[in-house]
Amino acid sequence: MPSANTNPVKGSNLPAEHEPALAFVKNGLTFVPHYRNRKFFVGPGYGKHNFGRYTQADLLKMGAKPVNIPLWHRGAEGIVDKDHP
Repeated sequence: MPSANTNPVKGSNLPAEHEPALAFVKNGLTFVPHYRNRKFFVGPGYGKHNFGRYTQADLLKMGAKPVNIPLWHRGAEGIVDKDHP
């Protein structure tokens, strides 16, 4: 019988903690911090249908509005490039 534990935190029955994170909204699309390096923001479909990565300055120049949303923890120094989307 499969375990009822669907928690992403291995070996725990507690839900993964969320923390407030800066994100941006532009034309109804939400750009969230990349999970390996939070200095880059990515939109829907990133890594499969689109590979656009943006900085906070890029998004503000495009007219995106900053919002705070609860997300799982994001890394700070991970490699994010064309070989490591």
